[in-house]
Amino acid sequence: MTRTSRFSLLGLLGVALVLPQIVTDPFVLRLAIQCGIFILLASAHNILMKVKQLSLGPVAFYGLGAYVSAILATRLNVPFLIAFFAAGLTASAAGWVIGRLTLRLRAAYFVLVTLGFAEFFRLVALNWVEMTNGPMGITAVPPPATWFKGYVAYYFFILLLVVVVLYGLYRLEHSTIGRAMRAIRENEPLALSVGISSFRYMMFATVLSSFIMGLAGSFYAHFSQFVSPEILVFELTLTIVVMVIAGGRATVAGPVVGAIIFTVLPELLRVAQVWRMAILGLLLMLIMRFMPDGIFPSLSHLARRFVPEWAERFKDRRKPVEASTTSAAPAEPIVTMEQHTPASPEFSESLSGGPAVDGSRAPETLLRVKGLCVYFGGLHAVDEVDFEVKASEILAVIGPNGAGKTTILNAISRFGPITAGEIWCHDKLLNDLYSHEVARRGVVRTFQHTKLFPNVSTRQNLVLAHNGMEPEALHANLFRTDSYLQAERQAELVADQTLEFLRLNSHGSMLANSLPYGHQRLLELGIALAPRPKVLLLDEPAAGMNPAEVVHLMTLIEKIRDKGITVVLVEHDMKLVMGISDRVLVLDYGRKIAEGRPAEIRANERVVEAYLGRRSEQTDEHA
Repeated sequence: MTRTSRFSLLGLLGVALVLPQIVTDPFVLRLAIQCGIFILLASAHNILMKVKQLSLGPVAFYGLGAYVSAILATRLNVPFLIAFFAAGLTASAAGWVIGRLTLRLRAAYFVLVTLGFAEFFRLVALNWVEMTNGPMGITAVPPPATWFKGYVAYYFFILLLVVVVLYGLYRLEHSTIGRAMRAIRENEPLALSVGISSFRYMMFATVLSSFIMGLAGSFYAHFSQFVSPEILVFELTLTIVVMVIAGGRATVAGPVVGAIIFTVLPELLRVAQVWRMAILGLLLMLIMRFMPDGIFPSLSHLARRFVPEWAERFKDRRKPVEASTTSAAPAEPIVTMEQHTPASPEFSESLSGGPAVDGSRAPETLLRVKGLCVYFGGLHAVDEVDFEVKASEILAVIGPNGAGKTTILNAISRFGPITAGEIWCHDKLLNDLYSHEVARRGVVRTFQHTKLFPNVSTRQNLVLAHNGMEPEALHANLFRTDSYLQAERQAELVADQTLEFLRLNSHGSMLANSLPYGHQRLLELGIALAPRPKVLLLDEPAAGMNPAEVVHLMTLIEKIRDKGITVVLVEHDMKLVMGISDRVLVLDYGRKIAEGRPAEIRANERVVEAYLGRRSEQTDEHA
């Protein structure tokens, strides 16, 4: 959340605190209470959108909370606070079950199942007369306390609840959890490759969203003192979704603005009667046409554009830190990094995956592939491939297009299937792990097509890439424990060191998607380095680079190897492969046809015929 959002929310809070003193009309207070309920529902639904999930069943969790609280209060005489939190926990349990069933399947399953759950619960509420009283609903739901008379007490209760929820969401947004959600939203495969579990954070978002909706439902039951199946209509779901998208999804303030506008506006348009819905529809179309990011982000952008002094005053607090890293890069970035951090021995090898190269002893085997097979139906993309990679070694994997090179990297990093065979790293089997678990074991990859977190700065890309190494516990992120603060400082330091290493200091504050192509490739390499890998899998890192950039890349890869990181390189640029590789593995039609040092591969007749070609060999001899 930017300072713009914080000051906007604080301004709204100030208005909300004085509203009961300046407005005594019960209609206005009731409308304000409805705004509070919709702020909770929209903010809860927005949590899901932060991890790229859309639910069409928020009314089910809202209604479930309302019914649970009403039944406990009226049938069992349970005190309000117990019924209140029981409603939230019941809704979160339902969200947990739905998430476990659908989030690994992806596609549209989560959307469809939440829609089905909403309709299922509506039918249960309508037909389970013994428990829900059917269409007649549950009446005489008691207030939270005997002194809750009139609207003022309910107003301050919902205001307190809104403040607590929004403050908690603000704390989460600027934490490991919030950064992980942003990484998933920006580029989920890249987030997985650096150790961020998308399933874990999607489950967290689902459970937390359901819990908040359940609390909102409980408040509604005790406020209205009546619960019926009418609160489960699908139109309410559409209203919540509109509030989030029109207000500004993936922001804290956006759903608040959207909830207020689309709660108050329909009431103001009641005078139009017949034309009310048509006006609302037209207004929504105009918002989507001219404010595609939402009302609040668009207004913030306009303010920064037309009032530059205001924008300068409320700029992001981390910008001065980023500006400090924009000095010219030194000629020897590795040395400079070590010179900048003498007082921080725990970070002195933040880019190192292991001990530096030691020629006095035989290196250990770090990565071992045994009998690897990857079949796609009748196509044998990889067939019985065996190889080992020693610590602090550069192994190049080459072969014609379609030889199975990227398929092997996908299998090692668990982005692709394994039909048969075993993959070991440090005597730990990788076959049954998920891709983010492989990354946390120290095996990190880049991709054939450049993958970045496009809508954040270059420096923030590197901070997000370190996220998988930081504390994930909810209490650590909410209360900023010592372990959390130490990990956050380390992430900032690693980002600065990596920028120096890549010579991207002067681009630290630029959006990643606005970098030149060659710099984007280097940034992707830096993203892979930020989690401090032991094994670095590079998939055609020189693709699209000009000759000068390739030379710089060769230097960087050699420095990475010298820092103790083992490199497995898939590349078509033979100058790069033969110039920096310790060994070369050659594939053809999914099978290994040769393995050895670069000089041995050049002289191998089978390799020449399958890949290099005789003409290129003769040209090299004459050169």
